Amino acid sequence: MVLVVQCHIAHNEMDKNFKVITPIKQTFMPKFERFEPLARDSTAICAFKQCDRKYFFQIVLGFRVPKGGVMIYLPFGSCYHVFRHHLELQFKIHGLMNLDKCLTPAWKEAEKGWPGNPLPGSSKWDYLTKEYLLVACLIAFNHWKNEKISGIYEILAVEQPFEVALDDGRTSGGKADVLLRWNSDPWGKDFKTTGKLPQWYERSELDPKDQFIRYTHGESVLIGEQIKGQIVEVLFHHKVTKTHDGKPFIRSFIIGYTPSQIQRWKNEQTIVERQIDICREEDVWPAKETFCSYCDYHSVCKMGTERGMAAKLQQNFIQKHWDFKNIDNTVEK
Repeated sequence: MVLVVQCHIAHNEMDKNFKVITPIKQTFMPKFERFEPLARDSTAICAFKQCDRKYFFQIVLGFRVPKGGVMIYLPFGSCYHVFRHHLELQFKIHGLMNLDKCLTPAWKEAEKGWPGNPLPGSSKWDYLTKEYLLVACLIAFNHWKNEKISGIYEILAVEQPFEVALDDGRTSGGKADVLLRWNSDPWGKDFKTTGKLPQWYERSELDPKDQFIRYTHGESVLIGEQIKGQIVEVLFHHKVTKTHDGKPFIRSFIIGYTPSQIQRWKNEQTIVERQIDICREEDVWPAKETFCSYCDYHSVCKMGTERGMAAKLQQNFIQKHWDFKNIDNTVEK
């Protein structure tokens, strides 16, 4: 049975239009407020595919790992996205003849979100410092500048959120980094950062990938024209080693989708949403043990008792709504 969800507006100063699903049943960890979003994006769906309970902790309850520390790659990627966004905003002000004037204002916006450098030796990500972020942004600026001079892309929109209906009436959401025209055809463009080598990134992070096909579908509905696919522009970063100079570099990957691929994906979303419905109706969120060793919530599930798990969540995580429309992917309580 397809669940008919009821929604209310979360009382939140940052976004009063953030709609959540009214809980049907609250027997598991009832002490916590719930924030399951009405519109599910790729982060939410991928969390459920990995583990039902991870979806509950991360998306329904809104618990997530604090940014910074050993997780410094999170604010690194976030600040990089802010930089790329503000380059386009500055371009609207200064234009093609004054591209260099776009750099400093964009960097000033990006560095605002930096939580502080990690301690040397604290993790394998300790090279991701503010200074390294600046180097990465300078490389990205020169890459962006060359694109503007060549005129390869016509920018249609930046940081464009979308919420569109699927075939069963559910809402699919996301936030496109860039919508553009390339050789007269509409494409989406997404910025990524990674510490993986290109061959491993291409193997594990591109297609099949829910985010890119979800964005292609959502952007197509948004503009009323079939988006061809996604241009995934990746900034690769690396620690200095005997075999690697550590210098960041950019490489782009092209992922195209046919109408039949989009339709198959929409059919699959109906099944996934029904599975989430069952968990919500029963308020039972089974753990999928095959993912445990890679999960941020491993220490929580190990506690055994519900009381112990709740205490661990409060001790090691912060609780924020998951809102994909917010550029930092957070809505403060």
